[in-house]
Amino acid sequence: MNEFRSLLDRFWVTRADDKDLYFAVKRAMTNDQRYHRFVNEQLGWNLIINESVVKLEKVPPRAMPWMGIQEFQEKLDYCLLCAMLLFLSDLDDGEQFLLSSLTESLEAILAEVQPVDWTRFHHRKALVRVLQYAQRMGMLLVYDGVSEGFGNDQSQEVLYENTGLSRHFPVHFGRDIMHCRSIGDFEAFSWEGEEAERGRQRIQRVYRQLTLAPALYWSEQNHSDYDYVKNQRPWLSRYLGEALGGELQIHKNGAFLVLEQDNRFGPVYPRDAAISDAALLLCAQLRGQILSGVYPRNEDDTVFLTRREFQQELAQCRSQYGNGWGRRLRELPMDKLAQELTAYMAGWMQLEEQEEGFTIYPAAGKWVGHYPERYQNDAGEEDADEPLEDA
Repeated sequence: MNEFRSLLDRFWVTRADDKDLYFAVKRAMTNDQRYHRFVNEQLGWNLIINESVVKLEKVPPRAMPWMGIQEFQEKLDYCLLCAMLLFLSDLDDGEQFLLSSLTESLEAILAEVQPVDWTRFHHRKALVRVLQYAQRMGMLLVYDGVSEGFGNDQSQEVLYENTGLSRHFPVHFGRDIMHCRSIGDFEAFSWEGEEAERGRQRIQRVYRQLTLAPALYWSEQNHSDYDYVKNQRPWLSRYLGEALGGELQIHKNGAFLVLEQDNRFGPVYPRDAAISDAALLLCAQLRGQILSGVYPRNEDDTVFLTRREFQQELAQCRSQYGNGWGRRLRELPMDKLAQELTAYMAGWMQLEEQEEGFTIYPAAGKWVGHYPERYQNDAGEEDADEPLEDA
């Protein structure tokens, strides 16, 4: 189980980076037929195993903001990364090259897509972010010089080595993607095909969502997913439990795979951070308001709040509990606090921002928190470490 979790928790496991883990994962994924069945039948993902890397190509049924490369800041970063992968594909494993050769090739590759100008600081910093990411992932080794220097001086030279891992970086979708022009085009793969194909895709869509995301919600579009979860609950619980552990919790409006306290892995919610405390407390307040009828629920158990209503609830929550949040969150302007908190909650599928306001999802009512009764609203900063009681 821990070996499979390692594949979910990492982009890949390489022999060069962690030899012991690499061989442990390789043995488990090669010899344990339960993992073969789960990966091939339930998830429908590609598993790459060779002498340098073990990689599980984790294709989600739906893209979410947190699935991007966290170091990247804009579209240019991704364009440069794709161009770099094309450049590295023409090199042999272990072949060395200079930064100047790379920058010349990137200019040529991106000329008609996203032109770059290395005299611009903005473009050089974008390339530095890509180089640092490629080094961290093990696709590049630095032999002489530092990548960061290119940000301040375009004449800076660096000697790199191509490790060969870059050829395993792109995802193999198993179909023609040349017509895809948006994220929605890729997501549509989960809904296309004949009846038998759609049945198989439904199984994989459900397992992928429960494996990768905090929640699986029903809607008019995917109500068949609810029927599958309801009818196949024992098998879902068994297969997810064997591969990941945890408990499958199914409600009227969604399903959640909740991991045990001692067997958590990857990013967790709630975590020991002030932003988690604020989210739990705000969710508890919103839940109370919804149950008392202040905000009506839709048929799918979502609730819509205007921006003004959300700001009012957040202001009331900070007024009541803010002394326990720590200095940074207490002193943030309300609009900045709302922006940071909504981004965090959206990542955990508790709400979705829209033009007119926010749609609150059932997860916001499932995970709530309260300070202990002995907490006093006038507590000083010395009480900010008081543990939060969550439910």
